[in-house]
Amino acid sequence: MTAQEESDEQDARTSGYEFYIMRHGIAVSRGSAGFSDDSKRPLTPEGKEKMRDICSGLKRMGFDVDWIVSSPLVRAAQTAEIVAESLGAHVPVDFCDHLSPGGSAEALIAFLAKRPNRKRVLVVGHEPDLSEMAARLLGAGRHANLAFKKGGCCLVAFDAFPPKSPGRLLWWLTPRLMRKLA
Repeated sequence: MTAQEESDEQDARTSGYEFYIMRHGIAVSRGSAGFSDDSKRPLTPEGKEKMRDICSGLKRMGFDVDWIVSSPLVRAAQTAEIVAESLGAHVPVDFCDHLSPGGSAEALIAFLAKRPNRKRVLVVGHEPDLSEMAARLLGAGRHANLAFKKGGCCLVAFDAFPPKSPGRLLWWLTPRLMRKLA
């Protein structure tokens, strides 16, 4: 990380709004026996283990949030729970239908804006919605190639929330890199 990036990240932590976006971990494959309902597909044992390692890497980077908001689908909810457990402190976890597949980014932002005292927020959801939301929040347009791998995470900083201008991408990390940081 360059000195300017470190300064930008410190600025985001002392003022403004930190918006972390994370895709759920590795889940049971779509259509697997016993999981015909997509909303009920859980994380696999490997997915849970990798998420714990990802969380260890995030913690080494100083990751800390005031609030976790997750899609209500089982795989995202389990991911959010693992993140909350890794922080050790009592971090509220709430569920928002706007993070379900096909949810509205604008409705999600309106939901988050109802808690203006929470300045460091992690949202956990699904592709392709997360990459489309990240691209729009960064002013990159809908067709930017910003795909999240399972367990991938980024940090977007805003001067104010709800955002009135594009955010600043402070980092975008693959699951593999976060696990290596652990």
